[in-house]
Amino acid sequence: MATRIRAPLILAALLAVLGVCGRPLAASAATPAPVTISGLDLHDGVILHYHSTWYMYGTEYACGFTWGTAGTPFCGFGVSTAPAITGPWSRPKLLFSPAAVVHNTGWPGDAGQTWTWVCGAGGAGCFNPRMVRRTDGVWILWFNAPGDWVRHHVNAYWAMGCNGPAGPCGSQAGGLHGSTHKPIMTDCDNNGDFSIVTAPGQLPVILCSMSGAISEEQLAPGWVDGDATGTKDIPRLSGEGVGAAEVPGGTWITVYSAPGCGYCSGTASAAGAVSVHAGYATAPTLLGPWTPRGYLSPAPCLGQPRTVAAGYEWVDEWTGSPNETAAKVLLEPMTADPWSCS
Repeated sequence: MATRIRAPLILAALLAVLGVCGRPLAASAATPAPVTISGLDLHDGVILHYHSTWYMYGTEYACGFTWGTAGTPFCGFGVSTAPAITGPWSRPKLLFSPAAVVHNTGWPGDAGQTWTWVCGAGGAGCFNPRMVRRTDGVWILWFNAPGDWVRHHVNAYWAMGCNGPAGPCGSQAGGLHGSTHKPIMTDCDNNGDFSIVTAPGQLPVILCSMSGAISEEQLAPGWVDGDATGTKDIPRLSGEGVGAAEVPGGTWITVYSAPGCGYCSGTASAAGAVSVHAGYATAPTLLGPWTPRGYLSPAPCLGQPRTVAAGYEWVDEWTGSPNETAAKVLLEPMTADPWSCS
């Protein structure tokens, strides 16, 4: 997605709500610029800023993972670090080994198999690594394994305790916090892209996309299970790659890929390609109620919204291949809009 920043996001949202049209305002000097990251094999992930270091998490593809191919290898989830969001980024380091055996609490499903088998046996993959820091300082990695839904009809999510923001994670990590847990979920009980949204003074909320619908569920105090507080199939919200952030004034904005589709290129110029927009909705609280507001981009762009963290919307600039090693990542500031494609 090639974009340019023009006006504050909350102002653009209010103008859309009021039906006001006009020339976009120039961005202020304080508005962060969008950042494009290429040559780094990290995708459908999230970024964090902790102390003086930036962390970038994502799914790796370079070992040969091919979506939809049974028996494909699982390349794992990597993390890179940098002193600034513009880099230089370190070489990705695995958060846990794909060859590690699944030892989990809460569900005996595929215990004894390796993560390579869980994520690659049917070709469904594992995606959406989401790292969060609990209020007691413990780091927790969430991700989804779509094969769990296909094989066992259980929610696709996993939560791993980590020994630091760069891992290692999972039961195999040992140490004080290494653990693997199958979350108990009520509203997000299916499969699909997701984000874990945190806010000071309140429990996190998982925003999830399931069969085209978007749902949300508050997490329990341990941050590894849902607590059944939320909304399943939020009315008039449909898509995937959902994320959310609170903007000045206390309004919450969720951004999502509309429609939901795998590796959408964002342009309908090629035969069979799907046109993707960045849909958005607003709410007075993280738990809603959500009101759809249309699209942030006035025309199809060349990327797919993924999640929101550290003030940036992550956009995967997919190549359209089942192996996305070469895909770029656009980090778009949530403080500015509209997104105009070029």
